[in-house]
Amino acid sequence: MLTSDYHLIAGIIVGLAVAAPIGPVNIICIQKAVRKGFISAFIVGLGAAFGDSLFGAIAALGLTVVTDFVSIHTSWFEGLGAAVLLLMGWLSWRAHPHLSDPVPSAGDMLRGLAGTFMLTITNPMTALGFIALFAGMGLSRDLNRPEVATLVAGVFTGSGLWWLFISRLASAFRGRLADKHLVYINRGSAAMIWIFAGVAAVRALT
Repeated sequence: MLTSDYHLIAGIIVGLAVAAPIGPVNIICIQKAVRKGFISAFIVGLGAAFGDSLFGAIAALGLTVVTDFVSIHTSWFEGLGAAVLLLMGWLSWRAHPHLSDPVPSAGDMLRGLAGTFMLTITNPMTALGFIALFAGMGLSRDLNRPEVATLVAGVFTGSGLWWLFISRLASAFRGRLADKHLVYINRGSAAMIWIFAGVAAVRALT
């Protein structure tokens, strides 16, 4: 019988494994860190952590009706994700940030959190990845509610630790930048986000 410590540690490992690969949310988080600072970037990352936790709960509870729906409608989810990425890339390209910009309001941070949450839950590969990772670690069946709660808490912790790390690391370079560097970072981030959008769009259409 697996212990609660195992479920917590396994959840942390899975959360880190899902969050760490460089994708659009990582790009957005780094961009926020150099533009707005650590707190703004970390809040954006937490949006992805909440999305990861939702998928972790679905996979842990064995909600096959949900995972089957995601599998059947993969193209729809990828198309929606592509649209979200295109919008984020456009907003990033148009922005003209300054290091002297005021500290983001709570509303700005919540919008950033909601955006990355939406981006995470419209990625069907994340849901299927959780199912595969849980199965590979022997976590795919017969979990009771406390075990599910512990596992999901671990996923959120692991994902949150990654966003804490990447936000702190990226924000450390903020003091070395000038306004013109922020424009370059914005344009580069927008281009990379559009590449991810293009990949998602191609997958949705094939």
